[in-house]
Amino acid sequence: MWHNYQTRRWQVPALSGLISLVIIGFVFLIQGVTPFGNHNLLISDMGGQYLSFFTAYRHAILTHSFQLYSFSQSLGGNALPTIAYYLLSPFNILMVFFPAVNLPTGLSLLIILKIGLIAVTMTWFLQDHFRTNYWSTAIFGVAFSLSGFVALNYFTIMWLDALIWLPLVIQGLDYLIRTGHSGRFFGWLWVSIVTNYYLGYMTCLFVIYYLIYQLFEHKQPQDSLWHMISVQLRLIRRVLVTMILSGLSTMFILIPTGLGMLTTAKTAVKLSNYWPVPQFGSEVFSQFGVGAANFATRLTHAPTVFSSTFVLLLVLAFFVHPHITTAHKWHGFGLLLALFLSMDIRTLDTIWHMLQTPAGFPYRNAFFFSFVLIMMGFEAWLAGPRQIAPHWQWLLPTLVALALIIGWLSQRSAQHPLATLNLALSLIAVLLTASALFVTTKRWQALSLAGIVALELGTNSTLMMAKSPLGNQAKFVTAYRTEYRQMQAVNDPDGQLYRVENQNTLINQAYNYDSKYRNYNDPMLFNFHDITYYSSTFANQTRLMLKSLGLFSKNARRVSSEGLNPVTDLLLDVKYDVQLNAVGQSRTSHRSLNGLGFAVPTAFSQLKLRANSAIVNQERILQSLRPTQKTYFGNAVQLTDHVFHDPQASRYPYLHTIKLRMTRTGSLYYNDTLSQSKFTTMRVNGHLVPTKFNANGELVLRSLGYFDKGAIVTLTVKRDQPTLGPHVHLASLDQSQFDQVKQQLMSSRFTPTYHVSGIHTIVSGQVTNRSHQQWLYVAIPADKGWTATVNGTRVIPRTVIGGMLALPIRAGQNQIQLTYHVPGLLAGLLISLISVLSFCGLRIWQHRHPVTS
Repeated sequence: MWHNYQTRRWQVPALSGLISLVIIGFVFLIQGVTPFGNHNLLISDMGGQYLSFFTAYRHAILTHSFQLYSFSQSLGGNALPTIAYYLLSPFNILMVFFPAVNLPTGLSLLIILKIGLIAVTMTWFLQDHFRTNYWSTAIFGVAFSLSGFVALNYFTIMWLDALIWLPLVIQGLDYLIRTGHSGRFFGWLWVSIVTNYYLGYMTCLFVIYYLIYQLFEHKQPQDSLWHMISVQLRLIRRVLVTMILSGLSTMFILIPTGLGMLTTAKTAVKLSNYWPVPQFGSEVFSQFGVGAANFATRLTHAPTVFSSTFVLLLVLAFFVHPHITTAHKWHGFGLLLALFLSMDIRTLDTIWHMLQTPAGFPYRNAFFFSFVLIMMGFEAWLAGPRQIAPHWQWLLPTLVALALIIGWLSQRSAQHPLATLNLALSLIAVLLTASALFVTTKRWQALSLAGIVALELGTNSTLMMAKSPLGNQAKFVTAYRTEYRQMQAVNDPDGQLYRVENQNTLINQAYNYDSKYRNYNDPMLFNFHDITYYSSTFANQTRLMLKSLGLFSKNARRVSSEGLNPVTDLLLDVKYDVQLNAVGQSRTSHRSLNGLGFAVPTAFSQLKLRANSAIVNQERILQSLRPTQKTYFGNAVQLTDHVFHDPQASRYPYLHTIKLRMTRTGSLYYNDTLSQSKFTTMRVNGHLVPTKFNANGELVLRSLGYFDKGAIVTLTVKRDQPTLGPHVHLASLDQSQFDQVKQQLMSSRFTPTYHVSGIHTIVSGQVTNRSHQQWLYVAIPADKGWTATVNGTRVIPRTVIGGMLALPIRAGQNQIQLTYHVPGLLAGLLISLISVLSFCGLRIWQHRHPVTS
């Protein structure tokens, strides 16, 4: 019988990995995903973030220029948090073998490989935990590798590593409990945390849950709870000390990453995230069937606990099996209940997600629940599911079918209700699995179940991927080559620091959801410097400063170059404007020639910006640089404002038609400081105002065009208020007056270069202070990691205009050097070294004082 046939230990995990590779490969083949077709995975964060980060990672390795500070992260920022969160998987090194244009193919193959490895490690764990080498163990490894969490989040590539390491971490913990030797547990937990600290943190929490479960498993019936704890105190201490030392050994990553993350908006605490209220109801039952979520519901859904009908029926059989003790059943139930509540109760769920509610992709800890389901299901399989009473053999499938129907009905009123076909397929899976499990002859039972499980897992993955707006690989290759070639002229080959505004893009034609991909991370994709950036590791001070100057920031994780104008070009050193051309050459023109910085008066260094008031802030900045009685921004005169009220329009019911007279010659700007305007339908003199982003109801400085003094301009804009009020600023920048500011600053412009020295980034250059000002403004975000010298003397940088650097200088020549040291890196390295040495000492002690279970 296939189930009873024993073999060499390594062959079963290999078989499991091979089956998993075949299933996911077949799913990719059906969807036509590269390398099996012309579609690629340029969807969601894979297209918006990971591809760009992997491209930059590949470039850094091949050019031997691995920087811990990146000027392609908006204006610049600590790169270590980004590296730690996205790029520390050991499997990522495989990407160097793929040309940049073929990285989408490389990422697809990497996903397939990781899913196969999840099956291998899970199978290996089950073999070790239950002391068996049955061929059928492979089915359960495959079930974990293609569980609901993987099927929905497969393109979140860095999360998959946590599922590879989890079985090895728990295997190491089992080995520690069994023998007292802690090396495996220490090592695999270290790998799990370093590879992805976010899910590594969750793994540490799960270890505590699992340890408590094992303590109850080792408890004798006559023992009280306190007696159990006192008896096992030595084991508890050894596990906790090993876990703590393993965690401390990763401080070379965690401390600098933690300090970097403290600069993001993730530090904000909302008390509502800690309310002990349930987060989902009966709709969770739908997640036990196939196709219960997809790309459209990836941001909001119930926990993805699917792990095949086969596993679910076996788990239910576990609780009614006559050969499994009542105490063991209660222990398993307690572990499942604790994990379930950790997802359902908002307080616990927030704690599991590093004290923050996820912004989309919820219940990232769901795979721990699937892990325990599979572990318990496998135990029921070994015990023999046909040993349960006959009435349970038909009642359990009936209960599963009823639960699936309840879950399906609960989803009918949702924004994305489940298709009837999905319910039908789930019920068919229940019928087929139950028949194979309880009716089929034993000779063919395991083989038929393997086929059913493989078909169900493949179907589930296909349904979850079906609505994904996959990209076009052929278009990506063509567009990437063209855009990279045209951007090479401005990707600072000489190491000079400046920024570029990319007016259009060619790469978007490779995406199938242009409204969602807005080129935030193109600077990393094409190796140049821009304002745009999108990452969970974005420093909030920089983002808020840019927002206060008029640039559009959709949320706390991203900022765009939408809202740039001549003043911000000057302040941020936007040197070039590039217009790409699909055929022929790009057109490059200058925007600002004043360098990365310039000498500024003390008044500039003392300015405080007002939140959300771009024109006011820019006026104050210009006045501090060159005071004048005449303002730089001249308010347009409002002649008339005809308002049409549309009661059918719920969000923007008031259409304003405004006639304005220009008081200055220059560009006219619209700044709604209360975010009450609809920009996508805004027109000037009947012409639609072009926009890259849908900034409706948001803050952005909108340019309405260049007009001469005295010109009459007609503006139409939809708003949610019947009047413009004092919070809408309409003003034009006096071009000739602004040109005088630029001319004045030109004599002290600072045009540095930068290079990498070891783990440090160094910015250096010379500035001539002819105006005898006291400060040098530098268009680099203020960060505690920067140290500075002027003429060889250490100086203390100052934070100016809400987030940029300024250095004290003297009259005449000034030699400037800025050196970036990642905050906390050296301290983290020292703690990690001490922790590793401490563990080595602990290992010697453990050999002399073994723990027996």
